[in-house]
Amino acid sequence: MSQTISRQLAVVVALAVFVGCQAGMNSSAPVAVAKVERPVAPPAVEAKQGNAALVADAATKPSDGERNGPQEHTVFYRADAKPIAMPKVIMSKGDETACKVRVGDAMPTIELPKLGGDSKTKLAELFGKKATVVVFWKGDRRMAQQQLADLNNDVVKPFGQEGVSVVGVAVDKSAKEAEDTFKKSGASFTNLHDADGKAFALVGTGRFPRTYVLDPSGKIVWFDIEYSLATRRELHQALRSLADGK
Repeated sequence: MSQTISRQLAVVVALAVFVGCQAGMNSSAPVAVAKVERPVAPPAVEAKQGNAALVADAATKPSDGERNGPQEHTVFYRADAKPIAMPKVIMSKGDETACKVRVGDAMPTIELPKLGGDSKTKLAELFGKKATVVVFWKGDRRMAQQQLADLNNDVVKPFGQEGVSVVGVAVDKSAKEAEDTFKKSGASFTNLHDADGKAFALVGTGRFPRTYVLDPSGKIVWFDIEYSLATRRELHQALRSLADGK
């Protein structure tokens, strides 16, 4: 009889323990859920979001270049830097098709009015004693605007007294727009106006700006159909070679 009572008591105790555990588990669940449902963003995330807003705001503000035109760079190489050799013009077949004249060819005979003038001037009359840089440009091309701003420091100042001339050819329908672009660049060399693009058509098609270096006789010794840091480097190298008589 006592064994039966003992068994019953054991069952009752086991049931009590089981019910107690279930109750404890149920009572702790809401606390865990409450913590998950109310996450708090760490201060670092809020700070990052604030910085992103500042960056976005700054990105909407125009830069100095956008407000005032291209900014003149310092000269790419010192005027007294030693040349390695006359740079070679290496082009893809696709780029070659856009070129009607190449190294060794004479610059075609070009006669155009000066920018802001009426009477025509022959390009050959503007050649320098040692070399001539001829740049065909369009005012709506950003890199053409930048090159106009750079030519003073890259060519005019270091080579102007050594018999090197710079001539720009504005391939723009509107002389007024071309003049405005040129003034914004801060450049000061002679520019001709190719309103109908016929002069440019003698040397090539498509790409602007296009830069040619001519020897004293007007023969092309180097050229580029784009404007980049490599253009500035090789232009200086070509002019240094000609100015030094090499």
